[in-house]
Amino acid sequence: MSRIHEQGLGELVRDGTLSERLTFTHSPDPAVRQADAVFLCVPTPMASGGGANLAAVESVTRQVRGILPAGSVLVTKSTVPVGTAARLSELVNRCDVAVVSNPEFLREGMAVHDFLNPDRIIVGSEDEEAAQQVAELYVRVDAPTVHTDPASAELIKYAANCFLATKLSYINDLAEICERFGADIARVTECMGHDRRIANSFMRPGPGWGGSCLPKDTTALVRAAEIIGLDLPLVRAAIEANRRQR
Repeated sequence: MSRIHEQGLGELVRDGTLSERLTFTHSPDPAVRQADAVFLCVPTPMASGGGANLAAVESVTRQVRGILPAGSVLVTKSTVPVGTAARLSELVNRCDVAVVSNPEFLREGMAVHDFLNPDRIIVGSEDEEAAQQVAELYVRVDAPTVHTDPASAELIKYAANCFLATKLSYINDLAEICERFGADIARVTECMGHDRRIANSFMRPGPGWGGSCLPKDTTALVRAAEIIGLDLPLVRAAIEANRRQR
């Protein structure tokens, strides 16, 4: 029985273990030695400086680098900043193992549905053969597959989450305007949602956005921009609007 509350996950775990297609282990050795692809699906929480904490990603990479089979692929599924694929390639330090970026786009509580019904599959690698190897794992999933370079793949997740956070902050600011003027925010957002350029997702006003993704990803992108001498005033404004909303 799964202790993670995701719709459909318990059934998948039960069916997988009963059919012996799914097993669990505390040691990476038996899971990695015969694998064609090894996915890194570990937390990347916010670090003290606002960027992403890659301690878990790098720790696991160090554990498995010596036992990865020749010709296998190390796939980063976690949300990681630009340059992580290059960093992990250096850590692995093997010409017979490729690192591929394959970011996830899963909503909390809907992860199983979103994994099986994605809007797109992103595969980022400079190694065309490794990219194809990862893409083939999704051959039965009905979604467009986009092949790109690792840096673009790593940035796509942050770009999407920051856009959604900005959209939510805008709607919350708009809700305050509606309240002052006596307008109905529900009617306003409903009519906005009919515009195909806008659509109706992430258009509900509320107490502000939280959870494990949007706060850390918006802050991480702002921090990443600062490191290279750039400012992201729109994302910073979305963060500040969210603070006010709370």
